[in-house]
Amino acid sequence: MPPRPLARHGYTLWELTMVLLVLAIAATLAVPAFSGFGRDPQPTGADAMFGLLKDARKAAIDFNANVTLRLDPTTLHYELDTSTVSGYGVLATGTLDLGLSRTLVTDQPRLQYVFRPTGAAFGDTVVVRGGALPLTIRVDPWSGVAHADSL
Repeated sequence: MPPRPLARHGYTLWELTMVLLVLAIAATLAVPAFSGFGRDPQPTGADAMFGLLKDARKAAIDFNANVTLRLDPTTLHYELDTSTVSGYGVLATGTLDLGLSRTLVTDQPRLQYVFRPTGAAFGDTVVVRGGALPLTIRVDPWSGVAHADSL
């Protein structure tokens, strides 16, 4: 009867090298994703309002038109419309999503912001309450850029 071949135990050096190579490539791809984990700032109640004001300013510059943003502070319903020498039209309507615990506080029954084709703007000031700090949102009349200051 011929002798039985010996059973093989363990892995070869080549197999271990290939596994380590695959793990090194996977780690190289995964580390950048985890390096900034937890460092992103928490969204504030003003972020949605900033986005809406930024979009209105961008539309005024892009369309070379006066763009008016009207916002109801109680229902958070907004309307964005344009007016040019050739007429006017509604660009967008919708409801601003501030989250469940955030509210807009103002004396005005309706907030209004008007953006010029140059980017300049004028508008109302509003306070966003419900976050860690109440934030006052205002629009710089010369640049049209929205700013938030804590109370």
